[in-house]
Amino acid sequence: MSSSGDTPPVREWAFVLYPEGRPGEVESDRFDRSDALAGGEIGWEEDPGGVRFPCVVRAVRAEDAVAWAVERLARAGIGTADVRLPLADFPTAS
Repeated sequence: MSSSGDTPPVREWAFVLYPEGRPGEVESDRFDRSDALAGGEIGWEEDPGGVRFPCVVRAVRAEDAVAWAVERLARAGIGTADVRLPLADFPTAS
C-alpha cells in the first residue's frame, strides 16, 4: 500500500518548444481552434526570427510535461524540432 508521501509532487514546468518549420495559415487556424490547446498551457509567439511556443505545464516530471505539449502541437499538425528548459529548474551537483 502506498502512502501520500510516495507520490512525487506535481509542479509547473516552464519551457519553450520550437517547431520544425514556420507554421502556415492552416496550422495557425488549427492551433487557434484546437480544444486540446484551449487550456492556455501552450502559447504562440511570433517575430521576424520565427515562431516559438512558450509552455507552462503541470506534471511530475519535465519529460511528461514536454511530451504532453509536443503531442498537442502534433494534433494541430505542428511538429516539434527543439525544446528549451531553464537549467535552473534542475538540481546540480555542487
